[in-house]
Amino acid sequence: MQAFVPGIYPRSEALVQSTRDLDRGRTTPEVNDEQVERDLQELISVQQAAEVDLLADGMLRWQDLFRPLVEASAGLEPGPMTRFLDTNTFWFAPKQTGGAPKLEPVGERYIAPLPGARLVTLPSPWAFAMSTELTPKEIAEGVLKPQIDALDAELVVLSEPFLAREERPDLGTLAEALEVLAGGPELAIQFTFGDAKNVLEAGAGDLPVRAVGVDFYATHATDIPEGLGGKRLLAGVIDARSSALEDPEEIAGFVAQLPVDEIALVPNGDLQYVSEQIARQKIQRLGAAKTAQAKEAVA
Repeated sequence: MQAFVPGIYPRSEALVQSTRDLDRGRTTPEVNDEQVERDLQELISVQQAAEVDLLADGMLRWQDLFRPLVEASAGLEPGPMTRFLDTNTFWFAPKQTGGAPKLEPVGERYIAPLPGARLVTLPSPWAFAMSTELTPKEIAEGVLKPQIDALDAELVVLSEPFLAREERPDLGTLAEALEVLAGGPELAIQFTFGDAKNVLEAGAGDLPVRAVGVDFYATHATDIPEGLGGKRLLAGVIDARSSALEDPEEIAGFVAQLPVDEIALVPNGDLQYVSEQIARQKIQRLGAAKTAQAKEAVA
Protein backbone atom coordinates (compact mmCIF):
# COMPACT_ATOMS: atom_id res chain seq x y z
CA MET A 1 0.00 0.00 0.00
CA GLN A 2 1.27 3.44 -0.94
CA ALA A 3 -0.04 7.00 -0.62
CA PHE A 4 0.77 10.26 -2.35
CA VAL A 5 -0.76 13.59 -3.40
CA PRO A 6 -0.81 14.42 -7.16
CA GLY A 7 -2.17 17.65 -8.58
CA ILE A 8 -2.37 21.31 -7.68
CA TYR A 9 -2.28 22.09 -3.97
CA PRO A 10 -4.08 25.13 -2.51
CA ARG A 11 -2.04 28.23 -1.76
CA SER A 12 -1.95 29.52 1.79
CA GLU A 13 -3.81 32.74 2.59
CA ALA A 14 -0.42 34.44 2.85
CA LEU A 15 0.55 33.33 -0.66
CA VAL A 16 -2.82 34.32 -2.12
CA GLN A 17 -2.40 37.79 -0.63
CA SER A 18 1.22 38.01 -1.76
CA THR A 19 0.23 37.08 -5.33
CA ARG A 20 -2.51 39.72 -5.34
CA ASP A 21 -0.05 42.29 -4.04
CA LEU A 22 2.40 41.35 -6.79
CA ASP A 23 -0.28 41.73 -9.47
CA ARG A 24 -1.13 45.19 -8.13
CA GLY A 25 2.44 46.36 -7.78
CA ARG A 26 2.40 46.39 -3.97
CA THR A 27 5.22 43.89 -3.52
CA THR A 28 8.19 42.54 -5.46
CA PRO A 29 8.75 39.21 -7.26
CA GLU A 30 11.49 38.39 -4.75
CA VAL A 31 9.16 38.78 -1.78
CA ASN A 32 6.52 36.66 -3.51
CA ASP A 33 9.12 33.99 -4.29
CA GLU A 34 9.98 33.83 -0.60
CA GLN A 35 6.34 33.14 0.26
CA VAL A 36 6.13 30.43 -2.41
CA GLU A 37 9.17 28.80 -0.81
CA ARG A 38 7.54 28.95 2.64
CA ASP A 39 4.41 27.29 1.26
CA LEU A 40 6.52 24.62 -0.42
CA GLN A 41 8.45 23.81 2.74
CA GLU A 42 5.22 23.54 4.71
CA LEU A 43 3.77 21.15 2.12
CA ILE A 44 6.91 19.01 2.18
CA SER A 45 6.74 18.86 5.97
CA VAL A 46 3.08 17.80 5.93
CA GLN A 47 3.78 15.03 3.41
CA GLN A 48 6.79 13.78 5.33
CA ALA A 49 4.80 13.67 8.57
CA ALA A 50 2.08 11.67 6.76
CA GLU A 51 4.77 9.30 5.44
CA VAL A 52 3.65 9.49 1.83
CA ASP A 53 5.74 7.38 -0.52
CA LEU A 54 6.43 10.03 -3.17
CA LEU A 55 6.69 13.75 -2.55
CA ALA A 56 4.92 16.35 -4.69
CA ASP A 57 5.65 20.08 -4.95
CA GLY A 58 1.98 21.07 -5.11
CA MET A 59 2.38 22.92 -8.44
CA LEU A 60 2.21 26.18 -6.46
CA ARG A 61 3.06 28.38 -9.46
CA TRP A 62 0.68 26.65 -11.90
CA GLN A 63 -2.43 28.69 -12.68
CA ASP A 64 -4.04 25.55 -14.12
CA LEU A 65 -2.87 22.17 -15.44
CA PHE A 66 -1.94 23.57 -18.84
CA ARG A 67 -0.73 27.17 -18.70
CA PRO A 68 3.04 26.84 -18.03
CA LEU A 69 3.34 24.17 -20.74
CA VAL A 70 1.29 26.21 -23.20
CA GLU A 71 3.35 29.34 -22.59
CA ALA A 72 6.57 27.35 -23.03
CA SER A 73 5.45 25.83 -26.35
CA ALA A 74 5.90 27.30 -29.81
CA GLY A 75 2.68 26.82 -31.77
CA LEU A 76 0.38 27.17 -28.74
CA GLU A 77 -1.11 30.01 -26.74
CA PRO A 78 -3.68 30.37 -23.95
CA GLY A 79 -7.17 30.46 -25.43
CA PRO A 80 -10.45 31.68 -23.97
CA MET A 81 -11.11 31.50 -20.24
CA THR A 82 -13.32 28.50 -19.54
CA ARG A 83 -15.01 27.26 -16.37
CA PHE A 84 -13.33 24.06 -15.19
CA LEU A 85 -16.03 21.39 -14.97
CA ASP A 86 -18.59 22.46 -12.32
CA THR A 87 -16.08 24.18 -10.04
CA ASN A 88 -15.55 27.86 -9.28
CA THR A 89 -12.18 27.84 -11.04
CA PHE A 90 -11.27 28.66 -14.61
CA TRP A 91 -8.63 27.60 -17.11
CA PHE A 92 -7.34 29.02 -20.35
CA ALA A 93 -7.99 26.28 -22.89
CA PRO A 94 -4.88 25.66 -25.05
CA LYS A 95 -5.17 27.12 -28.55
CA GLN A 96 -3.10 26.18 -31.59
CA THR A 97 -1.42 29.07 -33.40
CA GLY A 98 0.03 27.06 -36.29
CA GLY A 99 2.27 24.10 -36.98
CA ALA A 100 3.28 21.26 -34.72
CA PRO A 101 3.82 22.38 -31.11
CA LYS A 102 7.34 22.37 -29.71
CA LEU A 103 7.99 22.69 -25.99
CA GLU A 104 11.02 24.18 -24.29
CA PRO A 105 10.79 22.18 -21.02
CA VAL A 106 9.88 24.18 -17.93
CA GLY A 107 12.44 24.10 -15.13
CA GLU A 108 12.67 24.55 -11.38
CA ARG A 109 10.39 27.57 -11.29
CA TYR A 110 7.47 25.28 -12.07
CA ILE A 111 8.82 21.88 -10.96
CA ALA A 112 10.64 22.53 -7.71
CA PRO A 113 13.45 20.33 -6.34
CA LEU A 114 12.35 18.02 -3.52
CA PRO A 115 14.29 16.15 -0.81
CA GLY A 116 13.33 12.64 -1.84
CA ALA A 117 11.63 10.44 -4.42
CA ARG A 118 8.99 12.46 -6.20
CA LEU A 119 6.02 12.44 -8.51
CA VAL A 120 5.10 15.07 -11.09
CA THR A 121 1.60 15.80 -12.35
CA LEU A 122 1.01 16.78 -15.99
CA PRO A 123 -2.15 16.97 -18.10
CA SER A 124 -3.01 13.88 -20.10
CA PRO A 125 -2.49 14.17 -23.87
CA TRP A 126 -6.22 13.70 -24.49
CA ALA A 127 -7.21 16.54 -22.14
CA PHE A 128 -4.48 18.80 -23.55
CA ALA A 129 -5.52 18.25 -27.16
CA MET A 130 -9.25 18.60 -26.57
CA SER A 131 -9.48 22.36 -27.18
CA THR A 132 -7.03 22.36 -30.11
CA GLU A 133 -7.06 20.89 -33.61
CA LEU A 134 -4.11 18.68 -32.68
CA THR A 135 -4.29 14.98 -31.92
CA PRO A 136 -3.33 13.60 -28.51
CA LYS A 137 -0.34 11.92 -30.19
CA GLU A 138 0.87 15.27 -31.55
CA ILE A 139 0.58 16.80 -28.08
CA ALA A 140 2.46 13.84 -26.63
CA GLU A 141 5.26 14.19 -29.19
CA GLY A 142 5.66 17.96 -29.14
CA VAL A 143 4.83 18.92 -25.57
CA LEU A 144 4.60 16.12 -23.02
CA LYS A 145 7.46 13.88 -24.16
CA PRO A 146 10.09 16.68 -24.05
CA GLN A 147 8.88 17.66 -20.57
CA ILE A 148 8.87 14.09 -19.25
CA ASP A 149 12.35 13.45 -20.67
CA ALA A 150 13.61 16.49 -18.73
CA LEU A 151 12.22 15.26 -15.39
CA ASP A 152 13.88 13.54 -12.47
CA ALA A 153 10.84 11.70 -11.13
CA GLU A 154 9.75 8.24 -10.08
CA LEU A 155 6.20 8.69 -11.35
CA VAL A 156 4.36 11.01 -13.74
CA VAL A 157 0.63 11.24 -13.06
CA LEU A 158 -1.28 12.31 -16.17
CA SER A 159 -4.43 14.06 -15.02
CA GLU A 160 -7.49 13.34 -17.18
CA PRO A 161 -10.61 15.20 -16.00
CA PHE A 162 -12.68 14.95 -19.20
CA LEU A 163 -12.49 11.51 -20.83
CA ALA A 164 -14.47 9.65 -18.16
CA ARG A 165 -17.42 11.91 -19.00
CA GLU A 166 -17.58 10.57 -22.56
CA GLU A 167 -20.29 7.99 -23.27
CA ARG A 168 -17.92 6.10 -25.59
CA PRO A 169 -14.38 7.05 -24.51
CA ASP A 170 -11.78 6.69 -27.27
CA LEU A 171 -9.08 4.76 -25.44
CA GLY A 172 -7.40 3.74 -28.69
CA THR A 173 -6.43 7.32 -29.46
CA LEU A 174 -5.31 7.83 -25.85
CA ALA A 175 -3.24 4.63 -25.92
CA GLU A 176 -1.47 5.73 -29.10
CA ALA A 177 -0.44 8.97 -27.39
CA LEU A 178 0.63 7.21 -24.20
CA GLU A 179 2.92 4.91 -26.19
CA VAL A 180 4.89 8.01 -27.22
CA LEU A 181 5.55 8.82 -23.55
CA ALA A 182 7.08 5.45 -22.65
CA GLY A 183 10.72 4.90 -21.80
CA GLY A 184 11.14 7.29 -18.89
CA PRO A 185 9.50 7.51 -15.44
CA GLU A 186 6.57 5.26 -14.64
CA LEU A 187 3.29 6.66 -15.94
CA ALA A 188 -0.16 6.78 -14.38
CA ILE A 189 -3.39 8.03 -15.90
CA GLN A 190 -5.79 9.45 -13.32
CA PHE A 191 -9.45 9.91 -14.24
CA THR A 192 -10.33 12.73 -11.85
CA PHE A 193 -13.73 14.00 -10.72
CA GLY A 194 -15.88 11.60 -12.68
CA ASP A 195 -17.42 8.15 -12.90
CA ALA A 196 -14.75 5.91 -14.42
CA LYS A 197 -17.17 3.10 -15.27
CA ASN A 198 -17.13 3.78 -19.02
CA VAL A 199 -13.34 4.01 -19.31
CA LEU A 200 -12.93 0.88 -17.20
CA GLU A 201 -15.37 -1.02 -19.38
CA ALA A 202 -13.57 0.29 -22.47
CA GLY A 203 -10.31 -1.25 -21.25
CA ALA A 204 -8.46 1.30 -19.11
CA GLY A 205 -6.62 -1.62 -17.55
CA ASP A 206 -4.99 -2.28 -20.93
CA LEU A 207 -3.56 1.22 -21.38
CA PRO A 208 0.26 1.41 -21.64
CA VAL A 209 0.73 2.87 -18.15
CA ARG A 210 1.81 1.52 -14.78
CA ALA A 211 -1.22 2.76 -12.86
CA VAL A 212 -4.83 3.86 -13.34
CA GLY A 213 -6.52 6.38 -11.05
CA VAL A 214 -10.22 6.30 -10.16
CA ASP A 215 -12.45 8.73 -8.27
CA PHE A 216 -14.32 6.62 -5.70
CA TYR A 217 -16.69 9.47 -4.87
CA ALA A 218 -18.14 9.03 -8.37
CA THR A 219 -17.26 5.41 -9.21
CA HIS A 220 -18.62 2.25 -7.60
CA ALA A 221 -16.07 -0.19 -6.22
CA THR A 222 -17.92 -2.97 -8.06
CA ASP A 223 -16.96 -1.35 -11.38
CA ILE A 224 -13.26 -2.11 -10.82
CA PRO A 225 -12.34 -5.17 -12.92
CA GLU A 226 -10.62 -8.03 -11.13
CA GLY A 227 -6.88 -7.38 -11.14
CA LEU A 228 -7.20 -4.20 -13.26
CA GLY A 229 -4.99 -5.77 -15.92
CA GLY A 230 -2.10 -6.04 -13.47
CA LYS A 231 -2.01 -2.27 -13.00
CA ARG A 232 -1.59 -0.36 -9.75
CA LEU A 233 -4.82 1.37 -8.72
CA LEU A 234 -4.62 5.00 -7.64
CA ALA A 235 -7.63 4.90 -5.35
CA GLY A 236 -9.23 8.34 -5.05
CA VAL A 237 -10.44 8.00 -1.46
CA ILE A 238 -9.92 11.61 -0.29
CA ASP A 239 -12.59 13.99 -1.61
CA ALA A 240 -10.86 17.08 -2.97
CA ARG A 241 -14.16 18.92 -3.52
CA SER A 242 -15.44 18.71 0.05
CA SER A 243 -14.19 20.20 3.30
CA ALA A 244 -15.49 17.18 5.22
CA LEU A 245 -12.63 15.19 6.72
CA GLU A 246 -12.45 11.49 5.96
CA ASP A 247 -12.25 8.67 8.52
CA PRO A 248 -8.96 6.74 8.04
CA GLU A 249 -10.47 3.52 9.41
CA GLU A 250 -13.37 3.72 6.95
CA ILE A 251 -10.96 4.25 4.08
CA ALA A 252 -8.90 1.24 5.19
CA GLY A 253 -11.98 -0.94 5.30
CA PHE A 254 -13.08 0.25 1.87
CA VAL A 255 -9.80 -0.36 0.05
CA ALA A 256 -9.51 -3.82 1.61
CA GLN A 257 -12.50 -4.83 -0.54
CA LEU A 258 -11.04 -3.66 -3.86
CA PRO A 259 -10.11 -6.53 -6.24
CA VAL A 260 -6.62 -5.20 -7.00
CA ASP A 261 -3.32 -6.33 -5.49
CA GLU A 262 -1.42 -3.06 -5.72
CA ILE A 263 -3.07 0.14 -4.48
CA ALA A 264 -1.96 3.70 -3.80
CA LEU A 265 -4.23 6.02 -1.83
CA VAL A 266 -4.67 9.48 -3.40
CA PRO A 267 -7.18 12.35 -3.46
CA ASN A 268 -9.79 12.05 -6.22
CA GLY A 269 -8.45 15.23 -7.86
CA ASP A 270 -6.51 18.41 -7.15
CA LEU A 271 -6.74 19.52 -3.52
CA GLN A 272 -6.80 23.16 -4.67
CA TYR A 273 -10.60 23.15 -4.32
CA VAL A 274 -10.41 23.20 -0.52
CA SER A 275 -8.54 25.61 1.73
CA GLU A 276 -4.89 24.97 2.53
CA GLN A 277 -5.79 24.27 6.15
CA ILE A 278 -8.31 21.59 5.14
CA ALA A 279 -5.95 20.15 2.51
CA ARG A 280 -3.26 19.75 5.17
CA GLN A 281 -5.65 17.74 7.35
CA LYS A 282 -6.71 15.62 4.40
CA ILE A 283 -3.08 14.67 3.74
CA GLN A 284 -2.76 13.69 7.39
CA ARG A 285 -5.84 11.50 7.06
CA LEU A 286 -4.46 9.97 3.88
CA GLY A 287 -1.32 8.91 5.75
CA ALA A 288 -3.38 7.61 8.67
CA ALA A 289 -5.52 5.55 6.28
CA LYS A 290 -2.40 3.97 4.81
CA THR A 291 -1.23 3.04 8.32
CA ALA A 292 -4.66 1.72 9.29
CA GLN A 293 -4.87 -0.42 6.16
CA ALA A 294 -1.42 -1.87 6.81
CA LYS A 295 -2.51 -2.87 10.33
CA GLU A 296 -5.74 -4.38 8.98
CA ALA A 297 -3.80 -6.41 6.42
CA VAL A 298 -1.60 -7.90 9.15
CA ALA A 299 -4.48 -8.66 11.53
